[in-house]
Amino acid sequence: MDGAVVFPMALEIGAAALVTWLTWRAANGSLPRNSLAGVRTSVTMSSEATWRIGHRAALCPTITSGLLVTAWCTISIGVPALRTPAAVLVAAGLLVGGALLSVPAAHRAVRRALPEAGGDGSHSDGFPATPPSSSITDVDPRAVRRYREDRPGTTTTQAAEAVARLEREGH
Repeated sequence: MDGAVVFPMALEIGAAALVTWLTWRAANGSLPRNSLAGVRTSVTMSSEATWRIGHRAALCPTITSGLLVTAWCTISIGVPALRTPAAVLVAAGLLVGGALLSVPAAHRAVRRALPEAGGDGSHSDGFPATPPSSSITDVDPRAVRRYREDRPGTTTTQAAEAVARLEREGH
C-alpha cells in the first residue's frame, strides 16, 4: 500500500510546483493570456493588464497552497501511519482550495486596479465587455494609478492611453 500512496503524493508535489510556477510566470508577464493555464475568467482574460494584475494577486494563495501541499505530502511520505488514501485526498483538497481562493483574490485585485469597471458596456459581473486596445494593455498598472491620482476624474482607460502615449514619446 505504501507505494500506491507515495507515487500520488509525489505527483501532488509536482502539481503544486507546476501551478505555482505557471502563476508566477503569468504574474510577471512571461506567460501571456491563454486558454490552457492560469486564472482563466472573463475578468482576467479581458486584457494583458488584467491578466497580470489578477495573477499577481493569485500568487499569495497559490504559493501558500503549494507550500502546504508540499509540506503535507513530505510529512505523509515520511510518516508510515500517514501513508493512506485519505492523505492523498487531503493534499488534493489543499491544492484545489488554493486554486479556488486564487479566483476571488484575482478579481478583487482587478476591481481595485480598474475602479471604473461597471459602467456602460459591461458584463453582468461589472467588467468591460471589450478589452482595451492593444496599445494600452502593456502599460504598467502602477503608472496608470499614479496618473489617475494626479488627475482626478480620469478613467483608467484614459489614463492607460495617456501613459502609453507618453511612453511611446519617450517621456
